[in-house]
Amino acid sequence: MEIFALVTFYILGYLIHIFLCRRFNTDPQRFKTFLLYLFIALILAGALSQNLNLAALSLLIIGWSIILIDYEFHRIPNFITGYLSLLLLLIQLFQHYFLDSIIGGVEFLIFFGLLNIISRGGIGIGDVKLAGLIGLVIGRVTFLELINFTLLAAILGLLSTLGKSRPKRFKGGIAFAAPMLAAAIWIWPI
Repeated sequence: MEIFALVTFYILGYLIHIFLCRRFNTDPQRFKTFLLYLFIALILAGALSQNLNLAALSLLIIGWSIILIDYEFHRIPNFITGYLSLLLLLIQLFQHYFLDSIIGGVEFLIFFGLLNIISRGGIGIGDVKLAGLIGLVIGRVTFLELINFTLLAAILGLLSTLGKSRPKRFKGGIAFAAPMLAAAIWIWPI
């Protein structure tokens, strides 16, 4: 039964990915998406006997769509973050992590909101919303974990600009979704 549910989850995730990419005029990169989903499925194959974190799995699946859209347009649409936050809260409610999830989301939103103000828009509002989604999945964290996450995401973001000419490097800002999701997976193995 669990394998059937997981396969259904991946099929729905793939269809949602295709829908989001078409809606936001982005190449869905079907082959890469298939390989990514296959990789996630193989990694999680051992987790079937354990507690499967559906919130983290949802963020990884939809996170790929967010990465492609952010890379193409340097923005993360409210449509995606709004519905995904509702889905994550619903999943956390059923997994009995609702309060911890809300606290984590608020911590990340406040911290990245302050970074947005301090950097005068250097960190976009889409990145703030994505940080809130990551907080919903991770839950309550310490201030040091927030600092480590931010530093790792910033380093990964700067590394992603290597090889680009200076004017192209920061034109429109850095597509920060991929570094943020990679830092979250690195610091809190999902």
